[in-house]
Amino acid sequence: MLWRLLSFALIVASCAVADQLDDARQLFQQKKYADAARAVESYLQREPSSVEALILAGDIAVQLENPDKALDYYRRAYQRDRENSLALRKYAHLLSEKGEHAEALEILRRAVRSNPRDVYLRLAYGQALLAADSIQAAELEITKAREMNKSIPDGFLALGDLYYSQRVFPLAKDNYEQALTLDPENIPAREKLALVYFRMANAEVVDNALANEYYTRSLQQWAEIIKRDPTYARAYFEQGKIFFYASRFAEAAASLGEYVRLRPDAPNATLARWFLAQSLEKIGKCAEAEEHLQFAIHAIDSVRSKARLLLARCYFDVKRYADAANEFRQLQAEDPQLLSSTLDRERYGYALILSGDTTAAIPVLRQAVDQDSTRCLTIYRLAELYRARQQYDDAVTLYQRYLRNCPDSLAARIYALMGTALFSANRVQEAASALEQSIAKDSGLIFAYRMLAATQKSLNQPVKQVIATLQQGLRHASSPADRALLYTLYCQLLLEERQYDELKSVASSWFRTDSDRPEAALYLAVGYQGIGDRDNACKYYREALRLNPGLEIAKKNLKQLECK
Repeated sequence: MLWRLLSFALIVASCAVADQLDDARQLFQQKKYADAARAVESYLQREPSSVEALILAGDIAVQLENPDKALDYYRRAYQRDRENSLALRKYAHLLSEKGEHAEALEILRRAVRSNPRDVYLRLAYGQALLAADSIQAAELEITKAREMNKSIPDGFLALGDLYYSQRVFPLAKDNYEQALTLDPENIPAREKLALVYFRMANAEVVDNALANEYYTRSLQQWAEIIKRDPTYARAYFEQGKIFFYASRFAEAAASLGEYVRLRPDAPNATLARWFLAQSLEKIGKCAEAEEHLQFAIHAIDSVRSKARLLLARCYFDVKRYADAANEFRQLQAEDPQLLSSTLDRERYGYALILSGDTTAAIPVLRQAVDQDSTRCLTIYRLAELYRARQQYDDAVTLYQRYLRNCPDSLAARIYALMGTALFSANRVQEAASALEQSIAKDSGLIFAYRMLAATQKSLNQPVKQVIATLQQGLRHASSPADRALLYTLYCQLLLEERQYDELKSVASSWFRTDSDRPEAALYLAVGYQGIGDRDNACKYYREALRLNPGLEIAKKNLKQLECK
């Protein structure tokens, strides 16, 4: 009874193990390669000598783009059963791909001698010869094999490979198409047809229209493969590369993104992620690009600096200015030549400013405008930075550069700002000339009148001339702020000259126009006080305090005049 129970248990266990292999095979057919890999590996733990399972495991590894693992599985299968034609051919094929031609050829040569009528072995031998650059011998074997059986696509595929290796692309194309005629579902034939169309496009250097037609046909073949097998990862990779090189970055990003999703750990995934990162950056999807750019920086030495530059640009575009400045700073130390473009220097400089490091930004922006004197907006902003930091001579130099190289729509303002900087630098005569040119170009630029009057006063020009400048400006002043800019200096000048009657008259005009300006009421009160009109002085001091209760001078004078 016990013996029967043990026998039954063994039978059940054996069936369960067999079911695991069936599951792995079914998952493979369903293109669920990762699940299939787990299932077959579980089976091999119990049945490590199963040639069928080892071949299946190798096929799965090939689909997962892990050729080293596939080679190991095929080797184990071949070592278990050296007469198994399928294991032998798959093992020899991967040996050839790895460059181990002598071993691959010896294995296949022995097999062909033992089985001279096996067309698949002879084709495998011919392709191994081709991989080893034994072209004539390969042609002889492949042609002989095709003549043995013209009803299978394999011979046409091998002959296509022969022509492909010799760069006779039209004949390669014809043979791949013949293979597809025999078997429209033959994915390798369709893949090779897509590849040969791509090579024909690259080889066409005269007729751009024809080259584009070949690119289109290549894309059509990859699309057909994806339609037949949406899990066929390599199709997305090759399709994405074509889109990338054609600058069709949105389509490239979609294809390459799908490849990376399907094969995140495959050898090609590294290159795919780099192409994907660049495509995403090109179409402005910086949030998605960041992960892949960071990967490229840390995993691909040859593109580290280029990836860092793209990441810095991305951070700048999404207003992560501190991060952008940090990446630009590292790039400057790592590969300054990549940071040589004016636009990238501008980005770096503005990122520094917007992240709070104006001191570091100034020399970066100065390099940009010294490199390209047509960067008008940056010249203007940098000049303003210099002026704000009281580096007036540098500011003047850049204002002058702007006037020499940039459109004159802002010329009047630039002359006025330059005049202001010159005045602050004690280059007063030059300041007056610049301000006069500003007014000549735009008579409505009020602060130019204000600065010109101040400059004339500093040059000790007659008061009448200074007043004439202010009056000219007032004729163009249209807003309370503009009028206040001029009236304030006008009244101050009359006060200094003790021209109280004139001060009263000017301040009265100002107050009538802008009755809510406490400064106008204050100067009017001072004018009345100056001519001895105590009552009106008190009246307007009180008005000034009503408009601005914090005017200490008005409080003081009210007290001094003993106003009631």
